[in-house]
Amino acid sequence: MKSLIALTSIAAAVSAQAGPTASAKLDLNGSVAMNCTIAVAPTAKASSLDIKGGEVGTTVGTVTEDCNSVTGYNVTITSQNYGQLRTNANDTSAPLAAYTVAYSDATGDISSALLTSRNQAQFNLVNNLLVSIPANARALAGSYADSVTLQIAAK
Repeated sequence: MKSLIALTSIAAAVSAQAGPTASAKLDLNGSVAMNCTIAVAPTAKASSLDIKGGEVGTTVGTVTEDCNSVTGYNVTITSQNYGQLRTNANDTSAPLAAYTVAYSDATGDISSALLTSRNQAQFNLVNNLLVSIPANARALAGSYADSVTLQIAAK
């Protein structure tokens, strides 16, 4: 019993010494900047397309997408010559070879922009850019060219 009274007295003394309590709060914050990038690695075939014999689903580039947008992003594909390989980009009457592209779920004529949409962030997503050109045994001599642009933008 004496031990119990002694313990009670010690506990009361300790709690009396503790006094009022104080606290402090520290808010932690951080942020991550939006970052969307796209890169294209051309294949050897990109510079040696067969205008006379045609091409069907030929891989002309390997594309790598990275975008950390939580709501996803869009990839837009456009062509300087509106989906035509031309012997002279500045002359609309110059010989041409129309072509179509396929990229992920975007396929078809790129006389206007093609669009593929991602609904979430993607990192190191790799897709092939494919080109199809109808055969033209009567193609005129010359060097045919076009520039395809792939643009990535967060939603």
